[in-house]
Amino acid sequence: MRILFHLAILVSALAVAKLADADDAVECTRDALSLSHFGRDFDACHRVAKEGSPLAEYVLGEMYNRGLGVPRDYSEGSVWLRRAADQGFAPAQTALGYMFQQGQGMSVNHAEAVEWYRKAAEQGYAEAQHKLGVQYSEGWGVSQDYVLAYMWLSLAGTATETSAHVDRATVIKRMSKQQIETAEQLVRAWKPTSP
Repeated sequence: MRILFHLAILVSALAVAKLADADDAVECTRDALSLSHFGRDFDACHRVAKEGSPLAEYVLGEMYNRGLGVPRDYSEGSVWLRRAADQGFAPAQTALGYMFQQGQGMSVNHAEAVEWYRKAAEQGYAEAQHKLGVQYSEGWGVSQDYVLAYMWLSLAGTATETSAHVDRATVIKRMSKQQIETAEQLVRAWKPTSP
């Protein structure tokens, strides 16, 4: 699902962007689509990211965070992810939330992780919906709320984030029938927002 999302972003970015070198955009995006070669085109990604492409900023941030093509540097990775996240790019918002959740290059901050997950989840990004559901289930950075956990995990599960179904089954065991009914109503009423 993540690869299809990146491919859709690439197609729309190339259709509307006025980049100095479209070949750089293609090389950089190839990194996002091919994990086996992720990081090989650092220079191309850097050039496109400096022009403000959220996809390139995201890819560059992941290169730094994973040490792919460059030495691992969470500080530099978070800078590039934040640039993309501030533009509403859901994968970057999710990756930044994960950095806060795990304390990668920064102090653990579950409340900040929740905020980044929420921004991406509200756009319909399944990975963020799953992570936000787990935050609600465990009470990390938010008050524990099984109804909202169920809602986010259900939404993630309908978008092919398959492990969300396992987490939702765990949450259901902790819920009353009324809570499940309320959560189902929230799922049916939910609509994604734009960044």
